[in-house]
Amino acid sequence: MKKFVTALMLTVILAVLAGCGGGKEEPVVGKWKMTEIETMGVKVSLEEFMESMGTDAESVKMELDIKEDGTFSGEVAGEKGDGTWKYKDPTLTLTVDGEDMECEYKDGKLVLNVEEGGQSFTAVLEK
Repeated sequence: MKKFVTALMLTVILAVLAGCGGGKEEPVVGKWKMTEIETMGVKVSLEEFMESMGTDAESVKMELDIKEDGTFSGEVAGEKGDGTWKYKDPTLTLTVDGEDMECEYKDGKLVLNVEEGGQSFTAVLEK
């Protein structure tokens, strides 16, 4: 009986360990798309913002595909590129052509502060 209980416990432990998958997937891995934008203290959906600017959301589409192998590809306003990434909770660092851009992983979203042409805005990306 004692051997049976020991064997049963070992089986349960092995099943739990096998269920864990062995490796830890980073929460930032996956496909991301900009859904919100915040500028001058106002946060709105991308569609609402672009409509207020007289254009559609497709013209500034921002998407990222962050892969497990430490690489990513992306598209911003029709421009495509790729690079590498590193994640140290809560900061995701994207590197393209030797330049780093940092995002914050917060509440299941990526938050990216962008400064362009003297203006700044915050882009929120979701899976």
